[in-house]
Amino acid sequence: MAVSETDVPTDASAGPVPSTTYDRFTIAPEDVVVHKWSCNAGTPTSAVVVLQHGFGEYAERYISSHYKLIPKLQAEGFEVWALDFYGHGRSPGDRGMVNVVMAVRHHLEVRKRATERGLPVFLFGHSLGGLVTAGSVTSSPDDIAGVVLSSPVLPAAMSGLGQAALQVVASIVPKTKVPLPRPPLDELCHDREQVRILMEDPLKYKSGISFSVASTAVKVVNLVWAAVDKWTAPTLAIHGTADSRAEHRQCQSFVDKIASQDKELFSIEGGYHELLNALEPEETFRHVVEWLHSCIAS
Repeated sequence: MAVSETDVPTDASAGPVPSTTYDRFTIAPEDVVVHKWSCNAGTPTSAVVVLQHGFGEYAERYISSHYKLIPKLQAEGFEVWALDFYGHGRSPGDRGMVNVVMAVRHHLEVRKRATERGLPVFLFGHSLGGLVTAGSVTSSPDDIAGVVLSSPVLPAAMSGLGQAALQVVASIVPKTKVPLPRPPLDELCHDREQVRILMEDPLKYKSGISFSVASTAVKVVNLVWAAVDKWTAPTLAIHGTADSRAEHRQCQSFVDKIASQDKELFSIEGGYHELLNALEPEETFRHVVEWLHSCIAS
């Protein structure tokens, strides 16, 4: 079954079946969906991970894809709170039409609620979700145990003139796709089976980024780069050197410039965009989990 531009899944059959540890809530007024996976019975909860997916995907994809990140984090003692962007997954809205500035505000609200758990709160953002996570950190740098940026989209800041021109175009043709070359799906990850599953996934938005999305993303990009000197949270960035969707060198530049004294760029030579969908993702996953545990221990 194909998902149209405005269809929103309403039942579990439209995606991965939630486990018994699952709950969810919405954030008004847009009613974006936030999924919550608590730890399994018998596993003590040591921290909360706020997970933000990338453009075109959705939170529940991290149950069966991305090396089954959500259940693996649960097994390690991490409660996972994951947002579906507006226009993505189970959230309402035209498919793919996320306002990135608004997404940062949603992320901040989820962080606020997660902090009320009284546990350390970590942030994990992938791709465009990495940019949203970065925007959240620079907007409110407190109460963060650590930040993991997975293949984050962090292009150089755009000039004021360029940003103004982009906003004008977005106001005229907001849903028109930005005419830029799109890397083929087989450059998303090295696991061909994951690529096949993704191409057949009815919840995956497979079209390009619109001018509206791009214009709001640029606003967040500029805000993030302007505040790197205030970024003090422990930070781990993971990035593949052969990523065709988010530049590795930009991630390196970002890590170099943030003020945090506890920061690391974990580079995967020849790695594509989805590192946890590589043929051998265990090393990357273990590096992330051990880093999370080390932050708790310190």
